[in-house]
Amino acid sequence: MAAESLAELRDWLFLLLLCLTLLAEVLELAAAAIAMETGEGDEGIVCPSVCRCDEGFVYCNDRGLSIIPPLPLMAAILYLQSNRVKNAGLPPSLERSTSIRVIYLYANHLDEFPIHLPPSLRELHLQDNNIRTLPRSALTKLPLLERLHLDDNSISTVSIQERAFSGTPRLRLLFLSRNHLSSIPAGMPASLEELRLDDNRISTIPTHAFRGLSSLRRLVLDGNLLANTRIADDTFSRLSNLTELSLVRNALQSPPVYLPSSHLVRLHLQDNGMTHIPRGALDGMRRLQRLDLSGNNLTTLPRGLLKDTESLELLLLRGNPWYCGCNLRWLHAWLHSRGSAVTVRGLTCQGPEPVRGQALRELTSLMEQCEGPPAGPGTGMGMNPAEKDGGGEDDIVGGQAVAVVPHGRTTTTPLLVPTQGSLFTLHAKRPGLCYTSASR
Repeated sequence: MAAESLAELRDWLFLLLLCLTLLAEVLELAAAAIAMETGEGDEGIVCPSVCRCDEGFVYCNDRGLSIIPPLPLMAAILYLQSNRVKNAGLPPSLERSTSIRVIYLYANHLDEFPIHLPPSLRELHLQDNNIRTLPRSALTKLPLLERLHLDDNSISTVSIQERAFSGTPRLRLLFLSRNHLSSIPAGMPASLEELRLDDNRISTIPTHAFRGLSSLRRLVLDGNLLANTRIADDTFSRLSNLTELSLVRNALQSPPVYLPSSHLVRLHLQDNGMTHIPRGALDGMRRLQRLDLSGNNLTTLPRGLLKDTESLELLLLRGNPWYCGCNLRWLHAWLHSRGSAVTVRGLTCQGPEPVRGQALRELTSLMEQCEGPPAGPGTGMGMNPAEKDGGGEDDIVGGQAVAVVPHGRTTTTPLLVPTQGSLFTLHAKRPGLCYTSASR
């Protein structure tokens, strides 16, 4: 009986101790809230007991906090992510800080852009909340802000107030990925160098969309609803300092026209369903180092497409139905001329049948059967019958190859299609003429 009473007493003492501990934490948080609201009690604060501090770094993340506790006077970088902080959890005294440079507030319960932020702020992480609006008043108080992360919120184009960014003249990076944008936000600062708008609902880009963004170097528009007919011709040509453009997972049939060629280093066009690349699409891109055309519906590339890409280091071509006839002899020669200077991945033939599954680079003996020099005019032999953009070694008019004949005349002959088990057709007996099977 005495043993049972002792065990019961021990259980009660344990519960009492637990309650006292919880009460102490509640009282501490309440005192913190009062101190922050009144601006008193800041002096002498070393580090909140619920957080961990390391010089200017304050780690209060993943603590289940709903309000921000009193912070050390010399706090510079605040880790407050993965809590339950709402807008009311940011006390007014926070904006009086002069030392805080970076705040991580992602994965909280914010449904508005937070106020009471310190004007000394350089970098702000607000991704993965439920912020719906972007008022001008909130950003006006952050004149030193350079990096703003607003990914994974609920911001729409109409909820961004006019001239919302006018108070951030130093903003260099703006992330608005995975929101509800239907168009390019207006009034972005001229200082912007990197802009991410991927996985929104943008379907149209007018001429003026990027006006004034001459400093922009990286632009990501992946996963939107962009088609060639909904992009103004000179949209990207205005971005004279752009080094990286990403248009992955849109609805493009070919690359947009007038891409900024002078500084572009990386161009990402994969997963669009593109059917052709115009002959001069990459003209002037002498600094291009990485080109990704994977996951499209390309069967061939036009001769001369890569003539200006002497800096190219990586060419990604996976997931396309490449047709390796004489139409790609020029590309075969280009691969061997560049050697190890360029890495090419995914250039595997899907047709004709005899070379299905083989790499174009390995078809040297077969390519030598093609007539004429690799870069010169050919006879269209082994050309992909679906080619319609001048991508083979002959021009094509109305689905027929145009052959140049003496005295400046032209004639048309049906495109030559390799027969089953045969990759290459009979050579023409006179330069410039194409022979059909009936003339053999």
